[in-house]
Amino acid sequence: MGSGDFSIGSSVWPGVSKVVEEIGELGQVIGKLMAVAGAAKHWSGDLREKMIEEMGDVYAALDFVAEHCFSYEEGRLIIARRYKKLATFEKWHQNPEPPADP
Repeated sequence: MGSGDFSIGSSVWPGVSKVVEEIGELGQVIGKLMAVAGAAKHWSGDLREKMIEEMGDVYAALDFVAEHCFSYEEGRLIIARRYKKLATFEKWHQNPEPPADP
């Protein structure tokens, strides 16, 4: 039997294993979505519904780890980084062409 480290209830990075699991499940849905050229209809079900579920699960796992593994101040840094990165993604979305080579 394993130590249980990294699992929910552990004293060593509780919930980190759940993040990995949930990200893997989201990756599986994204892979299916890509395989059918973005169509929501798939043999395993509605991929749009599955994306909603798995994205929610990833957010929940990340929130759990943020609350149980980091201090309040570190949590604020995580949130600041999240919004900074989101702003970068929005900028890329508005101008999807990469910069020209120097």
